[in-house]
Amino acid sequence: MNRNTLILTIAIAVLGALAAYFFFLLRPPGPGKPSPFANLPIIGGRAPIAGTPVPPPAPEPGATGAEARLRQIIAKDILAPALSADQRSVYYVERSSGHLMQSDIDGKGEAPLTNLTVLETFDGLWSPLKTRVALSYHEGGTVKRFIESAATGTPSSFLPSGAVSFAWSPDGKSSAYLLLQNERTNLVIADQSGKSGRTVFSTPVPDLTVQWVSKNTLLLVSRPSGLAPSLILRFDVTARRAEPILAGTRGVVALPLPDGSGLVFSHSSGSGEASPLALHTFKDGNTVPLGVTTVAEKCAAAAKSKKLYCGIPAGTIRSPSPDEWYRGAVSFSDAIAAIDLATGAAAPLVEGEADVDAVSLFITADERYLFFQNKKDGTLWRLTLE
Repeated sequence: MNRNTLILTIAIAVLGALAAYFFFLLRPPGPGKPSPFANLPIIGGRAPIAGTPVPPPAPEPGATGAEARLRQIIAKDILAPALSADQRSVYYVERSSGHLMQSDIDGKGEAPLTNLTVLETFDGLWSPLKTRVALSYHEGGTVKRFIESAATGTPSSFLPSGAVSFAWSPDGKSSAYLLLQNERTNLVIADQSGKSGRTVFSTPVPDLTVQWVSKNTLLLVSRPSGLAPSLILRFDVTARRAEPILAGTRGVVALPLPDGSGLVFSHSSGSGEASPLALHTFKDGNTVPLGVTTVAEKCAAAAKSKKLYCGIPAGTIRSPSPDEWYRGAVSFSDAIAAIDLATGAAAPLVEGEADVDAVSLFITADERYLFFQNKKDGTLWRLTLE
C-alpha cells in the first residue's frame, strides 16, 4: 500500500467516525437542549461560560510571597495577549472595541496601537514580529477574517469567506489558512498580507485547524473531542506531502515545541476520560507520557530551559474531555506548575492563591515571567518565575 493510499484510507476512516459523531451528537438539539459544541470557538480563543464571574482582586503592590509573584495586570476582558518583539510591552486586542492595545509588562501605561474599531471580535493571532494581527469577528451572522497592520490600523486583506483557521510561519514572512471548498479542506499558503495564496494540499477531512510548527512543517489537527478519534496530519511544505501521526487517539489537543522537534499533547481514553500529557518527537516517532493531567492549551513550552509551564486543574477533569471545558460547561481552578520535559518531573509554582482557569500562556525569552489569561473573565495575569 503506497503513502497516498494509506493517508486516504485513514482519512476516510476518521471522516466516517467524525460524521457519525456529528450526526448523533452535534445535530440540532431539541428544545431546551444546547448543542455540546454550541460555544466552541472557530479558531481557538476563549469559550464563554454561563454566568458572570467576579474576578478575584489583584494583589496590592506591597504584597509579599506568592501573592507578589502572581498578579492580575489587566483587569478587563481581552483577546490575543502577546509580548512585543522587544519583550518590553504586552500587546493585546480589546474585546469590546477590537482596538489593538499595548501596555508595559506590569500592565501599566495602557495605550492604543490603532483605533480601528471592530465590533464582535472573538479571536486574534499576532505575527511573530508583531507587525500584523489576524482578526476574526462576527458580522450579520457570518464570520469574517482579515489581517490588520499594527502600524497603521488598516486591513491589508480579507481572507476568503470559507477560511476557518489561520497560522503564521515562524519567520512571519508567510501565512497559511484552511479553506472549505466543495466539501474539501484546502491548505492555502500566502504571503504575510494573506495575499497571493496557493493551494498546496487538499483533504476530505472536515473540521481541521492549522499550526505552522517549523520552516517546512505544518500540522493539520482535527477539532478535539473525547468521543471521537483525532487526526493529525504532518505536512511537509517542500515535498508537499502529508503523513498521519497519532491517528485514532481521542481528544487530542496539540502544543508544538518552540524548536519544531515535536509536540506535547493532551488526549482522552476510549471512554472520554482525560489522560496524562504526552511528548511526541517527530524524528523518531516516540511518544512518552509526562504524568500530569491537563489540557495542552493550558500550557506553554519554554525554548531556553526545555520546560513546560501549565495550568493544572484541581480535582478530576469531567468527561468527555476536553469537550465539557471547551463548550463552557465546566471551568477549572488551576495550580501552576513547571514540568521538566526530559524527566517528566513536575514542580508546583503556585497553588490555591487565585481562582484562575489558565489559557493563552506565554513566557518571556529569559523565563522571568509567565503570562496567562483567566478563561473565566478574560483578564491577564503575570507570574514571576525568578
